[in-house]
Amino acid sequence: MNPLSEKDKVNYIMIYKNRQSTLENNLSGDRLMRYQQANRQVSKDKLLTGSYFVYQCLKKLGFTNKICQESFSSVSSYLIGLPKGKISYSNSGDYHILTYAPSGSTGVDIEKYKDRSEQTYQNYLGESVSSDMDSKLLFYKAWLQKEISYKCGKSIDITYQTMIDGYIYGYAFDNTFKVEAVYLKELLPDN
Repeated sequence: MNPLSEKDKVNYIMIYKNRQSTLENNLSGDRLMRYQQANRQVSKDKLLTGSYFVYQCLKKLGFTNKICQESFSSVSSYLIGLPKGKISYSNSGDYHILTYAPSGSTGVDIEKYKDRSEQTYQNYLGESVSSDMDSKLLFYKAWLQKEISYKCGKSIDITYQTMIDGYIYGYAFDNTFKVEAVYLKELLPDN
């Protein structure tokens, strides 16, 4: 796999839609323990697919095989010891998304953009939403902002994107590098 050539000058958003039904369980250590403790098969599948996805992203960013392998053993991608840069990871449904910032912090979150009751919107937003406002969009932006701000450790400008098949995601970087999206078609780690 050819690493991305500008990883020191570009913020990356990496997106993968799961199309694979079976992946070999290469988990170990804390990640394997987390997998074994999961009660639902969907949780186990997300842990396994997420590990392969993070591995593939780190490989594409040009990190050493030792660092990439941590995606199969670390309890969380946030604990992977990168020599440079920061990553943030999220998943929802079949989607996995990771952001990489060569400097500073980054945050990302993705959610299924589904309808909820008006009461849910009003309760979460803490105010009456007027009829001329898109309460669904306001709800999801507020939800994503909370998650992303937590991951970044501070409040920064967030970019929101909706996807054709009913998902919304947001991301933030606290540097001024350009942002490039990378879409992964399959997960085939060469380990």
